[in-house]
Amino acid sequence: MKWICLFVALFCSIPAGYSLNCYACQFSFNDVYDPENRDGWCANETLLELRTEDTVKPCAPWEKFCVTAVTTFLGSFTSVSRSCAEHCNAFCEAIGYGTDQVTCDDCCDSDRCNKNFSVEYYASMMKKQYTSWTTPLPGELKFNRAKGIRFPY
Repeated sequence: MKWICLFVALFCSIPAGYSLNCYACQFSFNDVYDPENRDGWCANETLLELRTEDTVKPCAPWEKFCVTAVTTFLGSFTSVSRSCAEHCNAFCEAIGYGTDQVTCDDCCDSDRCNKNFSVEYYASMMKKQYTSWTTPLPGELKFNRAKGIRFPY
């Protein structure tokens, strides 16, 4: 009996794992199959006005990030997706020949942190997709010189 009480006391003293809560929704101008039921609220301030029970979901224990993924097609905003994520993509991903469709992630690690929706926010996300082969990134020139790597710039 003493062992059972000790086991129960030990089990009850272990703190429950923390679960991150993130906004979870998706909106796309490409969704032509059901235009009346598109989640347009996912891309604007209505996201914060709706009940959190409808817009926020608990993440799995292994999902450590809230992510907002912004997709552009031919340089124009086409969709936004908000969710929990196990990993965060540091770079934008291009699909198609050249950069026809580009998706950039913005990750954070606190409750409901993936709520940005301003035009300035979307513009800054879309700007991440443009990198240049003629201008080095911050610190890149110094790194390349130290490693003996030569580029045209």
